[in-house]
Amino acid sequence: MKLPLYGIGTYKLIEDSVLRKVVSAVLPLGVRLFDTAQWYENEALLSQILTEELPKHNLTRSDVMVVSKVHPRNHGYENTRSSALESVSHFGYIDMMLVHWPGMNGSDPASMPEMRAGTWKALEELKGEGKIRGIGVSNYTVAHLTELMGYTTTGPPEVLQSEFHPRFHQREVRKFCKTHGIQFMGYTPLGRNDLAPRPAVQAVASRNNITPSQVLLKWAIQKGVVTIPRSSDPGRCVENAQSWVDGVVLGERDMMEIDSMEDGHRYCWNPDLL
Repeated sequence: MKLPLYGIGTYKLIEDSVLRKVVSAVLPLGVRLFDTAQWYENEALLSQILTEELPKHNLTRSDVMVVSKVHPRNHGYENTRSSALESVSHFGYIDMMLVHWPGMNGSDPASMPEMRAGTWKALEELKGEGKIRGIGVSNYTVAHLTELMGYTTTGPPEVLQSEFHPRFHQREVRKFCKTHGIQFMGYTPLGRNDLAPRPAVQAVASRNNITPSQVLLKWAIQKGVVTIPRSSDPGRCVENAQSWVDGVVLGERDMMEIDSMEDGHRYCWNPDLL
């Protein structure tokens, strides 16, 4: 299974009025990928909104793809299976279920390999039962991925979701994904609004007559990265989604200028510590 290269994130979108406006704004623009998680506590709400909004656009559940993730506190075979089945109950099925993090802060490192193996086994079984269409991981490093390859019985994960933006290219992880046929999915593509004001982004935006946010999203998409920006503002969501449909392509010079921003900076937690 392959995910489309553009979707929306729903982290912190827990109010009906906010999430409904976001979903309604992007469906007419062809957005069909929605990223949620047990941790976000909005799976049931997103399901309800999709059920009510999709028919207004002559769409059905099968026209969209839902990505969800197993909460780190639900690591281990039994917890993963029961919590994933609850996620499935909201949507009928989950298109792509990921392991959200390889562990939790404060977890015993010695016990985590066994816990991760149990988590993966549960997801493999649920995929075999048809309740989940695809399985993958999130925030796994090359070390975590190498460990997983030692116990998986169904091949590599189909997707790896991790932080990705011009300041943090994830070169080693993306090389591993390319070698093993794993689709790479990037979150925080806008760098928590820290990247848009930067001179390189502003220059590329001006040269192409697009917004700085659209520059950042096009840069990621043109690298073949599944990109899931998040905003609670429907207008911003439309602006972001237009980067997917407006036909503007960044040139080689543009891509190189954005590439040059790389400095290894993370905006989110470092999974190397887990």
